[in-house]
Amino acid sequence: MKRTLALCLSLLLLSGCAAAQTPKQQSPPDTAQQQTAPAKGESSEQTQPDEPAAEEPSLTWVTDLPKVSFVPDWTVETSSETFLLELSDPKYQGRVVGSEGNRAAADYIAAEFERLGLQQLPGLGGWKQGYPTSITAVLPGEAWLVAPDGSEAPLELGVNWAFRASPEPVDATLTLSTDDAFCDEGKGIWDAKLDLKGASRRLSLTSGDVANGTNYTNATGTPSRILVSEEVYAQLNQPGYQIRLRLPDAVDELGTAENVVAYLPGRDSTKAVLLGANFDGAGQCGPLLMAGAYNNASGVATMLQTAAWLAKADELPCDVIFAAFNTEDNRENGSTALANELEGRYEQLRMLNLKCLGWQGHPLTVYGTSANANLRNSLAGGLGLQYADRDLGADEKAFYGEKMSAVVLFQDACLSDPEANAVLNSTRDTAENLDFSLLDTTAQQLAAWVIERGDEPLNSHVVYW
Repeated sequence: MKRTLALCLSLLLLSGCAAAQTPKQQSPPDTAQQQTAPAKGESSEQTQPDEPAAEEPSLTWVTDLPKVSFVPDWTVETSSETFLLELSDPKYQGRVVGSEGNRAAADYIAAEFERLGLQQLPGLGGWKQGYPTSITAVLPGEAWLVAPDGSEAPLELGVNWAFRASPEPVDATLTLSTDDAFCDEGKGIWDAKLDLKGASRRLSLTSGDVANGTNYTNATGTPSRILVSEEVYAQLNQPGYQIRLRLPDAVDELGTAENVVAYLPGRDSTKAVLLGANFDGAGQCGPLLMAGAYNNASGVATMLQTAAWLAKADELPCDVIFAAFNTEDNRENGSTALANELEGRYEQLRMLNLKCLGWQGHPLTVYGTSANANLRNSLAGGLGLQYADRDLGADEKAFYGEKMSAVVLFQDACLSDPEANAVLNSTRDTAENLDFSLLDTTAQQLAAWVIERGDEPLNSHVVYW
């Protein structure tokens, strides 16, 4: 039987963007270094050297808002660990967009929404929201090391080499080179280990620990990126040696992907809180599975666990929407599709993006700009967390608007801890790295925040006496 809530209604309106701040409590991440140097276990061609480095965020505390005081007096039978272990299972193929595994993961999330007692969002006609997007199929490739005498030795996918999906089929024998004209003529493959910047928009090759895998999906439509072992790379640098590649066209020009969406109605149907997390992942290249536990099964698991808490409440202050976004790597067009669907439906909508949570030994951080300071400070103060005045530019950005506000509940370890950063888009992104008690506690606190503060005004107003 659902229990009656004892809501705390003593919360004062936030005053503009002015939250009292204390000096920074920990060193900020070196984001410039993270953008220019490849992480351990990550091939160098995955970096984006042409993008400007982000400034260091200053991590501060909200001191003029108390933590949420509401404590649910019920229990839930679910756990974030169960959700996360399921989503990181090999049967989901790393949840890469377009794969059977991605569609199966969407089915699983929809089934959990229904089992938890959530409702379908009116107007969608089901648990899923389809939208057009470029998609990637999980397809194998072949490669051979070609000796000067023309003999070919096959390279084993996942042992000697790995690759990012190619938007065009490739069937060519190529020489490792940094000669622009030679590579542009289709005779060479660019040596990204010698010149990373020149690899942009070219079929390129680098070396590293193949066992760590490489992000299979290639949503940007750039030519394939090849990762080989150090031994193969050394051979390719010998006179007369080449690599023969046979890669499938794994990137469709256009397809359909699906978000998974549910909601719970609240007392004030003109306002809504949206809890979102992307469920798509880096995929699977041959035997190399990038399970995506930290990025971002952790966010989806926390969202589902929060839903389990809120589904048992007698009453919610406003509508609460739960969204598992797809195609986050495709310029976040899954979140954009839902934002377009919700536009004009509510007088105000406050969105919390849950991303990369639970790395052991590290706190959570609320990321949001001064334009979203009311929501940022309310969430940070309510959960007793630090915040960073910074735009991460992920799924939350689709919910910036006159009647919308959005922030990210994120873990600074994702940027500042070399080991946490190194596992992203690798085979080492597994559940063993995560603190499930932190995810469970976070979910309960998020539920308490929604119940106590979910219907706060989108913007506060200064009153002149």
